[in-house]
Amino acid sequence: MAKRSYYDIDDILAGQERVPCFLRTDLDGLGSAGSGGSSKVHRNSRWTLPYWMADRLNEEDYLDMQVSPVFSKQANRMYAASPESMQLRAICQHYYQFGLQLGEMVPEIPRVLYDMYMTRIQKIARIAQQGNNVEALDFVQSLDRTEERLLRLCQQSQNAITNWHQNKAYTLRKAPVIDK
Repeated sequence: MAKRSYYDIDDILAGQERVPCFLRTDLDGLGSAGSGGSSKVHRNSRWTLPYWMADRLNEEDYLDMQVSPVFSKQANRMYAASPESMQLRAICQHYYQFGLQLGEMVPEIPRVLYDMYMTRIQKIARIAQQGNNVEALDFVQSLDRTEERLLRLCQQSQNAITNWHQNKAYTLRKAPVIDK
């Protein structure tokens, strides 16, 4: 089971991503989790369940969890071919968080995440330094939540550097006690 942070809302939301599963045994009470009418789910049926649920049931050998289509071999080849053009927000809003959770299941995922992140981080840093333009707007709209946070931090850092260069960052003032 992947280690998740109990208090991290992005980690919780990433765990809500659905993964395809193949049930090994009959399960009572799972029917309400899918679109089925009854509460009993029969073995050898296919379901898509939230990752947090599927991971736990997989651990208990009730089902076989399969790789999410977001990280299929075909999708990984597309990401490797053109990481900057990927619309990660449309694919999975918590792409990196979800990928880290699936990392134990599929050994290739950490490498895919690393390669994509290292390519996209360069463009994020460039956008933070240059400011907003039309090309940047399209790319910014494609960022997942992790990249959005990184962009905000880069922009704040760039503003702090600009303020420092313009001597606006820190000013010395007399203490109020001296004015008396």
